[in-house]
Amino acid sequence: MKFANILEEGTQYREAVRQLYEDSFPEAEKKPFSKMEELSHEGKMRMLAILDEDKFVGLAICMESGKLALLDYFAIHPDCRCFGYGGKAIRALLREYEGRRFIFEIEIQDEHAENANDRKRRKEFYLRNGLKETGIFVNLYGVDFELITPDGAVTFEEYQRILTEVLGEEMVRVLNPKDCTK
Repeated sequence: MKFANILEEGTQYREAVRQLYEDSFPEAEKKPFSKMEELSHEGKMRMLAILDEDKFVGLAICMESGKLALLDYFAIHPDCRCFGYGGKAIRALLREYEGRRFIFEIEIQDEHAENANDRKRRKEFYLRNGLKETGIFVNLYGVDFELITPDGAVTFEEYQRILTEVLGEEMVRVLNPKDCTK
């Protein structure tokens, strides 16, 4: 399992990453692809193709600021699901970001949600692959998320700081993240 930055050595995977991104995430949760490319050029984000040898299997888009990193988007191509690529990719990402506070956002568990089974399965996947609950819950894009990390530790202030440092204060005002832990 390896990663290729689509703006550097992995330019041939750019369209595959863009298409998987467009197909995998709800409109309300997506940032403009061009904005993420701009942030990547500024060194605030990495847009990675996940590869098995040279075969494109997925994407990982990460925000980066100092000792903080946030997995903003993660998806495995539908043709590559159920072959263990997701777990391998998460474990490789954890190695890639070792030494940084690495934050993941997952939808909260809600048995009444239309996708309740998918939410449960995704959380179990992340916990099985080395992540731990933090007890921090946030609302972003009008969606409730739980924050998880490799060591189970993060503060809302750290989360808000990486969003602000990467996206800027104006965008964070629009996103209006809220601490829903209490």
